[in-house]
Amino acid sequence: MLNKLQEEAVNLAITGHNLFINGPAGTGKTYTIKEVYHRLTALGTSVAITCTTGIACTNFDNACTLHRWSGINDGRYSSSEIVNILLSNEGALHRIRSTDVLIIDEVSMLSKKLFEQLVSIVTQLRDVSKFLGGLQLIVSGDFFQLSPVPNKMYNDNGEYCFFSPTFMKLHKLTLVEVVRQTDSVIISAIQKVSVGGNIDKKTIDYIKSLERPLKNSQDSTKLYSTNDLVNSYNRSRIEQQSGTLKEYLSVDTGESKYLHEMTAPKKLWLKENCPVVLIRNLSDKLFNGLQGYVTSFSAEGPQVYFPTLKSTSTIGKVTFSVFSPTQNRVLAKREQVPLLLAYALTVHKAQGMTLDRVEVDCQQMFRPGQLGVAMGRVRSSDGLRVINFTPKVCIPQPDEIKGYLTMPYVEPADDFNCCTNISGV
Repeated sequence: MLNKLQEEAVNLAITGHNLFINGPAGTGKTYTIKEVYHRLTALGTSVAITCTTGIACTNFDNACTLHRWSGINDGRYSSSEIVNILLSNEGALHRIRSTDVLIIDEVSMLSKKLFEQLVSIVTQLRDVSKFLGGLQLIVSGDFFQLSPVPNKMYNDNGEYCFFSPTFMKLHKLTLVEVVRQTDSVIISAIQKVSVGGNIDKKTIDYIKSLERPLKNSQDSTKLYSTNDLVNSYNRSRIEQQSGTLKEYLSVDTGESKYLHEMTAPKKLWLKENCPVVLIRNLSDKLFNGLQGYVTSFSAEGPQVYFPTLKSTSTIGKVTFSVFSPTQNRVLAKREQVPLLLAYALTVHKAQGMTLDRVEVDCQQMFRPGQLGVAMGRVRSSDGLRVINFTPKVCIPQPDEIKGYLTMPYVEPADDFNCCTNISGV
């Protein structure tokens, strides 16, 4: 059953308003989005559910990444180039033109640049005389989680999407009631460390109480703040694990400074039964962030069993590239198996995951919201361990987030001018 604010959000959505559903962990954003989808589709409305990450897509039965739905992909092309590409892509073109309502979950990870590209693309491909091309937009997320990742090569400085004038025109509704009552203590702590700044003694004492060892700690996922810490831990664990080591060397071309920055490693070590995570979208089901276990090896690549899919797939080498829009050329390429060891993950890679046992190492945490995202990956406090915690890792959120979230609620207009007026955008 929906609470009052959830019902208000659903009513705004089904009556045609553009909406941002805000709220911290445990307030039922996903549940509300699902209810919006079911009620709209029951009315015969064409609704597309998208997410900024493949992991977030697993919360829904019929979602795909926004990048795939829109054709934006990794953001290397300009809006006009994407429009030209999509005009010859019947599948993407049909999705954009036939959708009545677009839902975007985990919108906090969507940059202003990519959001405005989306707006430009759908407007040009639908109806330039209408706001958002006549598309209704419903987004959901929590800006106290991790911010968008900058990409200087693609001229994306990682600004929050709410800096876009179009985003500012969305009605903002904040869910506040914690609906997962069994997790109320941990959710309260997550909310406080996510906001950051001065944390009360009760919360500090609670987090420090989580330093105790977990049962079956070998099966837990370790979360670190940096790639260096993750890589160091993963290397030590693969060396300790029994079995024959299989090494995959990449095939590289191009400038070394760009190859060094690639997510795919030059040298990948695997053994049977080691945990891995996909680092590339291979299909709608095999997406970046999906976790599994290596079961065997073949000439084509490692076989990986993915528990959430209940199936095994052969993961062969793919090409990773760094493209320069200004030079209009590929600067570097790496052919490699798109997997990383997953005894440990970065907090950023884990955002959107739900795990049974998590050990969070707070050393070197450097971003607002990092500890809150890490603690929020676990189903219950029984499966959570936090080490190396000090209050200083609770970095306060930037003033611009607090400023946006405290802006007054704009009442919906009966004539829908609030959601259809294209002036000022």
